[in-house]
Amino acid sequence: MKFLLILLLLIPVITASDEHKSKECHEDAEGGRKAQALKEAVNGNTEFSFNFFKHLTSVSSQGKDSPPKNIVLSPFSISSAFSMLLLGAQSKTHQEILEGLSLNNKKSTESELHQAYSTLLRLLNEPKSSLKVDIGNALFVEKTLALLKSFEDDLKNFYHAEFMKTDFNDPNEAKKVVNEYVKNKTEGKIKELIKELPANTKLVLVNYVLFKGEWQDTFNAAFTSTWKFEVDTNTKVDVSMMSRTGQYNIYRDTKLPCTVVELPYKDNASMIIAMAEPGKIYEVEQGLSAETIQRWRTSWRKWTVILFVPKFNITSKINLKDELPKVGIKTPFTAEANLSGITRDFGLKVESAVHQAVINVEEKGTEAAAATAELIAVSAPPSLSIDMPFIFFMFEQTTNCILFMGRVINPTEQ
Repeated sequence: MKFLLILLLLIPVITASDEHKSKECHEDAEGGRKAQALKEAVNGNTEFSFNFFKHLTSVSSQGKDSPPKNIVLSPFSISSAFSMLLLGAQSKTHQEILEGLSLNNKKSTESELHQAYSTLLRLLNEPKSSLKVDIGNALFVEKTLALLKSFEDDLKNFYHAEFMKTDFNDPNEAKKVVNEYVKNKTEGKIKELIKELPANTKLVLVNYVLFKGEWQDTFNAAFTSTWKFEVDTNTKVDVSMMSRTGQYNIYRDTKLPCTVVELPYKDNASMIIAMAEPGKIYEVEQGLSAETIQRWRTSWRKWTVILFVPKFNITSKINLKDELPKVGIKTPFTAEANLSGITRDFGLKVESAVHQAVINVEEKGTEAAAATAELIAVSAPPSLSIDMPFIFFMFEQTTNCILFMGRVINPTEQ
């Protein structure tokens, strides 16, 4: 019988003497390898982000007759959780996770990639005055279950995970303990991540990401007004549209049918919005790649505009057990799963993997857990209105890591 693991998502120049040069060369080489591993971990997360997002937004995933819906997710949360699982995975289970996260075929060793995740967690969690990024990991373990010391040590050293002995013989109480933990860590943004726990659950692995950012230039709430947002050619809805005049990086893409604008947060983070031309949101989604983002960032120019951005508050819950097998991560969810690097006591498989994300965009900024015509002078600068479906990305700029991304079809729907 397989027992269950529930995976939840949420230089100064120094001149040295000859006797020190060998040591310095070794340190330089080690530093170079760490930098290479960090770059590969970020690039892997970026590649996974776009692959998974394009799957979620594909016609086959949405259903041919189903209208597209709002989506928000934290790809870094998902990749972090499955990177932790990678520490205990063996054989085909291990290979599928490695390939699914786009961490295969890297120059760095696996240990170096795990160390890179540790560095990312440290850098992203560094305290900032106006930006709060809080990322953490936890493992809820059945009281009678003995984890392998190597797995436990690696989770602590690389992912700084908390370990909590839990009585899974009382599923309702265990569910309450896990949900309360997630609720506290996300400041109440996610209240009930788990609906139920199967009776033979032995482990619950949790990753959470909380993002609270202030716009570098806040929107004046007095200028927010009701505006028409074109969901599609047949549907328009009234939205609360924020507005401000300022300088923004803007690019009209000539390869993909969209207009791109960057909204900076204080303390080295930003949101990139790509508004599709009417009826072209799917084309923009399927054209996303690291190269696309790089083209936008190197091509945009700073313009003074009156910018109109809708307020929106979106929650998404994604059943990863249904979706990840479609991008290659299948075996961990089956009876053939090999997670023998976690414990020798029982055979384990991933019974449930749930990811929930919440984003709230308003005048002051964003939590992820318009102007009136009478106020515009005749000589006012041109305007840019985000009044059609768009895609958004939230980057931490020091690491270049995508923390959240999503699609807004209708800002009035949560």
